[in-house]
Amino acid sequence: MNRRILPSILFSLCTIGVLLLAWLERDEYWYHAEEGIGYAFGITGSTMMVLLLLYPARKYWKPMRHAFKVHHWFRLHMVFGVLGPCFILLHSNFNLGSLNSSIALFSMLLVAGSGLIGRYVYQKLHRGLYGEQISFSDLDGDYQLAKIHFSSLSFLTSDIQQTLHQIESKLTLRTVPLRISYWARWKINTIRRQSKLSIKALWLTANEDTNKSKDKNNQEDILKDINYWNDGLLSLEKMANYALYTRLFSLWHVFHLPIFFMMIITATVHIFVVHIY
Repeated sequence: MNRRILPSILFSLCTIGVLLLAWLERDEYWYHAEEGIGYAFGITGSTMMVLLLLYPARKYWKPMRHAFKVHHWFRLHMVFGVLGPCFILLHSNFNLGSLNSSIALFSMLLVAGSGLIGRYVYQKLHRGLYGEQISFSDLDGDYQLAKIHFSSLSFLTSDIQQTLHQIESKLTLRTVPLRISYWARWKINTIRRQSKLSIKALWLTANEDTNKSKDKNNQEDILKDINYWNDGLLSLEKMANYALYTRLFSLWHVFHLPIFFMMIITATVHIFVVHIY
């Protein structure tokens, strides 16, 4: 097992175990939301949800630009994004209260669920969850390098070349719509399936020529070109995936931020009402 993911697995198992135990014991009312440990759960969870703002503040607020590295804040953001809702659920004892507290609770659950989706998309655009962002220019450079070598393959017809050029030109636009990303992925998979038979026939021909001439150089050259072809299609597919997840991440922000601020507002009203009345 990868040692890097072991802490995440242990953290997830412990969190799920605590929530499951609390769910099974919810009817015993070991504590109450208005006082004691139940009240502390609510304060702790609310504080953690507010502290989620530290991560975007570190990224975009100039005075915090040099306060530790971004990936440390992101890790803290992820931990608080899980533990905060857990403490709130423990605080509520899995029960709905007033209309305002119910709206705050469901907003929080939406934020938590949306955060998990955002985590998945974020990971697709970075080298691991806490690694640096993948550069689209690097993916494009890998494809251009492979294209130079596989362009001489005999099965590379003008139709395939034209399709590859269309895919490349659309993926290098400043903004790539979702439908273009899906179209590119479908086209790449179609070309990959169509080329399998051609590659097999080309390889059999190369083997026959090698057996006749006893010269393995031609076979090795064809093998290199085939490898470049596969690498080129893989690089082009990575470009399509990058464009897809970049667009999804942008749309995710449009959904995630409003419900986050709605959660903050309704939670503030809930806290105010509880302490005043």
